[in-house]
Amino acid sequence: MKVLMFSSDPGAQERMRKYGEILDKLEIVFFDRSRGRFSRFFKGYFEAKRILAGERYDLITAQEIEHSFLAWLLSRKFGVPWQMQIHTDIFSSHYVEHSMFNRIRVWLAKFLIPRANCVRVASERIKKSIQRPDAIVLPIFEAIKDMGGANIKEKYPGYDFYILMVGRLSREKNFSLALSAMREIIKKYPQTLLVIAGEGPERKKIEKEILYGLEANVRLEGWQENLSGYYQTSDCLLLTSDYEGYGMAAVEALSYGLPVVMTDVGVAGEIVKNGENGIVVPVGDRTKLAEAILRLRGEKELKTKLAEGAKRTNFPYKSFEEYREKLIAPFRACQK
Repeated sequence: MKVLMFSSDPGAQERMRKYGEILDKLEIVFFDRSRGRFSRFFKGYFEAKRILAGERYDLITAQEIEHSFLAWLLSRKFGVPWQMQIHTDIFSSHYVEHSMFNRIRVWLAKFLIPRANCVRVASERIKKSIQRPDAIVLPIFEAIKDMGGANIKEKYPGYDFYILMVGRLSREKNFSLALSAMREIIKKYPQTLLVIAGEGPERKKIEKEILYGLEANVRLEGWQENLSGYYQTSDCLLLTSDYEGYGMAAVEALSYGLPVVMTDVGVAGEIVKNGENGIVVPVGDRTKLAEAILRLRGEKELKTKLAEGAKRTNFPYKSFEEYREKLIAPFRACQK
């Protein structure tokens, strides 16, 4: 089977190369921003067109809404089936509110979803929202490795409760909600520390918010190559997103036995189960979020229970090979 894949993540080339090991051929067209914010789509389209004109492929698979539009155009031109992948909760009201471009993407998705030969989504939450009963739910795979790394408690001594956040510093992650909740938490427990590992466009905004009473209780770590030590030495992971397709940080945390406090997005209810291995609160609710952390902070029995639950969490895959097989199977089914 020959597959043409559209991706915006050149950093995943090694993983994608392994997909190709069990295919006759896997050709990847990258739409990363190094090719230009808008021109990348034109460049990618003409590159894909050239590839399809020179050789017959069995499937086009696209990872983002814009990519899917190009896949649909090329499918019509060359008569090749195409798979639409949806990794974000695009029909969340919060997603729509975030930008004009998101509103355009939602309109485009409504047009494309019924026209795709097959659809893959990252979570049950997304499947329910897109109204494609035949959509395949295939969560994202990330290998979890114990690589040592920084011990947060040794790096920042003098605190007695350590909260970890991991993710891109972008608007939809709603770090402002976490900082607002922290102001309530330190009123009762001033020796609480929030460590944020990540980088992104919201960094300066977050830095300014920290200046309002949180200088002693928040640390911005920047992007980290190795997060193993962070997960292993924190007391809980916090995720405050307005929307998520999945929520890889939450899954990673659970794999290290770290309880999760998160908004009701992505894998909440699917992998992170309220009262079993984490606490799930309504999106954007500062009061409920602060209450959840205060409970975890103040009730040792609850913290122990959730940590034990985290260790018993059932994950979608036991190995990369299992994930790869489940990834490729829908490729073949999409041809029928």
